[in-house]
Formats: sequence, C-alpha cells, structure tokens
Amino acid sequence: MKEVMKEIRARRSVRSYLPTPVTKEEMAAILEAGNLAPTGRNAQNLLFVGIVDADRIAGVKSFLDGGKEYYGAPSIVFLFERKSDHLTAQNAGAAMENMMLQATSMGLSSCWIHCTVARFETPEGKKVLSEVCGLDGDYRLVETLALGHAAETSAGKERDERNTIVL
Repeated sequence: MKEVMKEIRARRSVRSYLPTPVTKEEMAAILEAGNLAPTGRNAQNLLFVGIVDADRIAGVKSFLDGGKEYYGAPSIVFLFERKSDHLTAQNAGAAMENMMLQATSMGLSSCWIHCTVARFETPEGKKVLSEVCGLDGDYRLVETLALGHAAETSAGKERDERNTIVL
C-alpha cells in the first residue's frame, strides 16, 4: 500500500516541460497502464495513442496555433472512444489516472488536458488526428495527456481532511 500512496502523493499536474523526449518504451509502459484500467462491464472501449515523434507533435501543435495548451510537453497521449458506451467518461477517468501514476513512477510528469478536445471535434481537427495518429475509422477523442520531463514542479496543495469520513 505504501508504494502506491507514494506515487499518488507525488503526482502533480505539470505545466512546464523540458524538451527531452519520452522514449517509445516509456510511452508503451504508460499506455499499458491506461489499458489495464477497469472499464464498466469490461467493455474495453478505449483506444490509446501515444505520440513521441517530434514531427507528429509539431503537426498537432501547428493545428492548435502553437499548442500552448500542452505547455511544451514533448509527447501527447490521445485517448479515444473506439465504440460508444455510456460509461466512457468513467472508463477514461480511470485510464487517465493510471497513466499519470505510471508516468510519476517512471520519473516523468504529466498534465491532463481536456480543453483541446472540442477543437479536435471539428472536421479539420478530425482530419489532423486521423493523419497524426494514423487512424482509419470513426474514433471520438475523449481526453488528452501531456507527457514529459518537468522543467519545474510544485509542492502541491494540502488536501482538506474533512473531505474523507470513515465510519
């Protein structure tokens, strides 16, 4: 229990990254953690695409007018819904947390980025995602995650003990 709590306590939403790339092996481990997250009724309806290639990242950031939303992160995870499910939001939340904790355990940093999802829902955005991610088919973007090595970190905010009750 102590090992998991260590990672939970250490995880931070990082908003400043070094240009040091995330390796394919690191990305594969992070995506595996997401894929191992529970899904309602074991639907396994999510698709994880991790981008480490600098040219592909540049394509994403170009579409987003520089991609400031990703805080200079050298890698991005796109989380798609492969098939419609009324529990996709919950499934995605569990997967995102798994990936962020895995990144933390590997000495990497992350930030859950939702604000770009609507931009990618446009016809132009869907075209960019299809090209960058190499997707064939109708996938719906659900969430994104910035990944990389932190340029700076914060101590984090203390949590209010009144948020938990044990009876």
